[in-house]
Formats: sequence, C-alpha cells, structure tokens
Amino acid sequence: MIRAIIIDDEPKSIQSLEWDLKFFSEQIHVVGTFDNVIDAIRKIEGLIPDVVFLDIEMPEMDGFQFLEYFKDRKFEVVFVTAYAEHAIHAIKERALDYLLKPIEKEDLTLAIKKISQNKKRRNLSEVFQDEKLVFQGTRLKINSDDKMVFLDPADIVYCESDGSYSRIITENNDVVYISKKLKYLEEMLPSELFYRIHNSYLINLQKVSLFEKNSSKVVLVSGISLPVSRLKKSGFLSRF
Repeated sequence: MIRAIIIDDEPKSIQSLEWDLKFFSEQIHVVGTFDNVIDAIRKIEGLIPDVVFLDIEMPEMDGFQFLEYFKDRKFEVVFVTAYAEHAIHAIKERALDYLLKPIEKEDLTLAIKKISQNKKRRNLSEVFQDEKLVFQGTRLKINSDDKMVFLDPADIVYCESDGSYSRIITENNDVVYISKKLKYLEEMLPSELFYRIHNSYLINLQKVSLFEKNSSKVVLVSGISLPVSRLKKSGFLSRF
C-alpha cells in the first residue's frame, strides 16, 4: 500500500484530491494532510510517506523551498498546482510527476502507476541488497535476507530485463524478481538451454512453441509472444 501525504494551503484542494484518491483506495492510503507547510516539515518523517502530493505556491514557503529541508528524501514528489510554468523547475527537483488543477483522472492514474513502480523497485533494492545467485546441485538458489528461492532452470520459461533488475517467469506463471541485470542471468544459466533473443529477453529454448518468420516473433508454451531482434535472429534459428 502506498502511503501518501497532501500539502496544500487550500483546504478545498486537499479535500478534492483526497476524494479523487478514494478511487484508488486499494493502492494508496492518505496518512496525513497539511494546509500549513511548517507543520508538514515537523511531522512528515514520522508519517513515513512513499509520496508527497505538493502544492507549489503557498504563503509560508513554496513547494520548492519545502523540498530544501529534505535533500536526501526517501519519498517521491508529485507537484499539484494550477500553474504550468513551474514544470521545468519541478523536473530539476526530481519530481516524479506534475499534475495541473483540476486534476484529470487519467493523469492521476498514470501518476499512481509511476509511484507504485518506484515503490516496488525500492522494496526490491532493500530485499535483495545482499542477494547472491548460486547453483545448488542442478537448481538455481536465490539467497536474500529473508528467504531462499530454489529454481530448476528447466522450469523457467523466460527472463525479462527491468532496468537494473530482472524478472524470472516460470511454467507456473510465478514471477521471481532479482536485483541482477539480464546479462548476469545469461552468464549464470546453461547456454545449451537458454538464448538471449533480445536485449530485454532471455528464453528457454525448450519452451518455444513456434517462430513467426514474418514478424520475427517467438511464441512460448505459456502463449506469450516475444520479439527476436534482427541481430539475434540467425543465432536463434541456428539452435534448431
């Protein structure tokens, strides 16, 4: 659950945003609201927010001055303002998003999606900060702070890149996240079984159902269709 704080000097704006966020109650929970910036500065750390919805033009200090108190902030910032001219400054302040009042539901939906994705990445970083991948017998062991996951490479359908992380998708549609780049998995998994068909995908060759020549896409046993890059196509076909 995303923990959110709203800071705006206009109570009606706070109420309006709270109402809009109720449509996303399964994803986000408002843990505090402030119409006074000084109060927010005093209490924010105790509330441990994942995101702060922040107005810009306020009487005591503006939103940018507020952020100066949190140089190493651990929360995301979404500016909510009636003025479009501050957008460049907001980017420099590493704002996750910039919403104009009145807020469009589609814009708010996209903002919450970004917040959720970033929260997931932060959580993965914390969970897997001491992660090691080793083979124990014929199984791949993913060792993290709070658990160990054992995977038989034969049960892996494909692996997908997600920036500095990777996702491992199994035959049972289980997804295992690891804080390793796809290249690490490519080197770790047996080359006779796996092939990198794209910068973003490493597949188990035994899970291939068909190859679509015209579109250069491979269909796996799970039904998912993945692209084979032009540079990888000949190497892929040579494995069959």
